[in-house]
Amino acid sequence: MADLTFSELQRQMQLEKKKSKDVKYAFRNAEDIYTAFKGLKSDWAVIVTDELMELAGKIFIKATAVAVNDETNEKYQATAYSELSPVPVLNTQKGQIKQMQEPQWTGAVSSYARKYALQGLFAIGEKDVDEYPAEEDQQQQAQNNQQGQPSNQQSQQSQVKYVDSIQYQEILKAVEEFATVKGAPFDVVANFVTSKYQIQDFHQVPVDGYNVVMEYLNTQIQKAYSKQGA
Repeated sequence: MADLTFSELQRQMQLEKKKSKDVKYAFRNAEDIYTAFKGLKSDWAVIVTDELMELAGKIFIKATAVAVNDETNEKYQATAYSELSPVPVLNTQKGQIKQMQEPQWTGAVSSYARKYALQGLFAIGEKDVDEYPAEEDQQQQAQNNQQGQPSNQQSQQSQVKYVDSIQYQEILKAVEEFATVKGAPFDVVANFVTSKYQIQDFHQVPVDGYNVVMEYLNTQIQKAYSKQGA
């Protein structure tokens, strides 16, 4: 077996996204990460567990990924959260149809949380939001630009602008206050909020979404204070 340090293991686990013929965008899933890890045949073992938890009246699946090396007596872990929301409904000409059955949806939500727990554990880099286009689509876009489509500069102007460092710090302060008032760990509350807005980090809050996030946080803080004074 390969005798890898944990940092070496993380470097070995930087797997790229894949693209299937049935999916427009590049992605990776928990199974891909498991397969890549097993292929290394190292002294490390990885265990991922799930548990249900409630926060602000919503149910989340908390996934915890743990890497253990009995030879060196080392242990590392990372957690991720995914909201167990109702099954998405598709509107068709024949009426509304559930995207999948409840057991399948629960499994999908669990797999989603596990993926981000494993990515956090192995520090897998690269943007990992599934709606980013694959390299193939990016190459096609470059070809279109060469054929007279809008230039990169014009395209960049239409891209989403994200919060600046000051706004980012304001969001963190509000999350910290929310966590303090609720008596909950900061990372639990932060993960709850990022999951609510389907982002990985508060740096990904769009400028036009800053007020929405802050209004939500301030409302929750006031509710929490009110409950304490009740």
